[in-house]
Amino acid sequence: MSEMIKITLPDGSAREVERGTTPADVAAAIGPGLAKAAIAAKVNGEMRDIGRPIEEDAELALVTSRDVDEALELARHDYAHVLAEAVQNLFPGTQITFGPATDDGFYYDFAPPADHGQFTEEDLPRIEEEMRRLIAADTPLVREVWTRQQLIQWFEDHGETFKAEWAGELPEGEELTVYRAGDWLDMCRGPHLASTGKLAPDAFKLTRVSGAYWRGDQKNAMLSRIYGTGWLDRKQLKQHLIRLEEAAKRDHRKLGREMDLFHLQEEAHGSVFWHPKGYRIWRELEAYMRRAMDGAGYREIKTPQLMDARQWEQSGHWGKYRENMFVIPDEVPNTEDEGSLVSDDAQWMALKPMNCPAHVLVFKQGIKSYRDLPLRLGEMGCCHRNEPHGALHGLMRVRQFTQDDAHIFCTEDQIVGEVRKFCELADRVYRDFGFTYSIKLALRPEQRFGSDADWDKAEDE
Repeated sequence: MSEMIKITLPDGSAREVERGTTPADVAAAIGPGLAKAAIAAKVNGEMRDIGRPIEEDAELALVTSRDVDEALELARHDYAHVLAEAVQNLFPGTQITFGPATDDGFYYDFAPPADHGQFTEEDLPRIEEEMRRLIAADTPLVREVWTRQQLIQWFEDHGETFKAEWAGELPEGEELTVYRAGDWLDMCRGPHLASTGKLAPDAFKLTRVSGAYWRGDQKNAMLSRIYGTGWLDRKQLKQHLIRLEEAAKRDHRKLGREMDLFHLQEEAHGSVFWHPKGYRIWRELEAYMRRAMDGAGYREIKTPQLMDARQWEQSGHWGKYRENMFVIPDEVPNTEDEGSLVSDDAQWMALKPMNCPAHVLVFKQGIKSYRDLPLRLGEMGCCHRNEPHGALHGLMRVRQFTQDDAHIFCTEDQIVGEVRKFCELADRVYRDFGFTYSIKLALRPEQRFGSDADWDKAEDE
């Protein structure tokens, strides 16, 4: 006689079923309508495939398309897998890496074959067509448990060096899964829909292509990231595309050009060309901030753009932040056609990514008395940060920016009063511009300066 387990449903009712029963079996036993509608399940709160067996007593909640958030997450995850299979079908030799769901769709990062080069938006219509063919095929998505060595071997045998590298770093003994669609498979935790045919073929659209570094590290290979938006039906997709069209009309990059305020171009990635009209607005904003800071007792200073690497080593930036800094050799470059541009003996400098170390250097000049405190130093400081090309976005994510930054040097018993005054200043500025904001309290991090006693005192104030 088969061993029985107890399944408890959301309404509190319970059913005795055979061990190995699937959520799909439970849905079918309840009724044909639910059997058709159920697309996944929550087993003891964990999202699972509708066809994955249940091996022990469990609380079961069946997921349908009415559970919009969960259904969208599943669909977008599946669209990403179908995208990956479509690209490999059309462009043999392409390597797959990772492809998660996003807030409004999905993306997948690929290493294209050398004879093709990076993917472009011209490739997207053809890929969409192949995705719809795969969806129409209604191929079952089958979960399989593999060992780490099986994963590494399979990916190495199939020329998937990125996946093999990742698989090699997974912990020993952890349950590792792949999902198979016919002969194609990908390493994935899941869950997934029961088959590709559960996706709506007219509810997705590939939107754009960008570059992305393997594992987010600019020292690694450049990949092609293909983005898409995915929904549960055509109506949802259409509504989303209308929202995108409306948002595009309000895109600050488009408005900046149309109003002759500023523009961006490839000759200066991540830096802004301010036109006379735009720079007039800049100057008015800067003048407002100067009045606000002057009124709050801040003393404006100006510090160098370029500082010796030894200073950044002392501040800790060189060791922890160097990949985001623009580093410059402190020597005259070689002007000959042959030889290296810079010698091996070059000393290094860096454009400042922030103002903090320079403000400390200003404070250290001369003799200070407790009577000089609090000393509030402020700067409209031009900073540079070496952001990856793919992360840049108009005025929102740049490489060159001006930071109306300040540092307050004070005694310990002045800290609470200074913090209160700063918060009042920040609130006044936000209210003047009509901004609303929320506040989150961050307590001591795992990596921190100062003793526990200092942190206890700070948190108790």
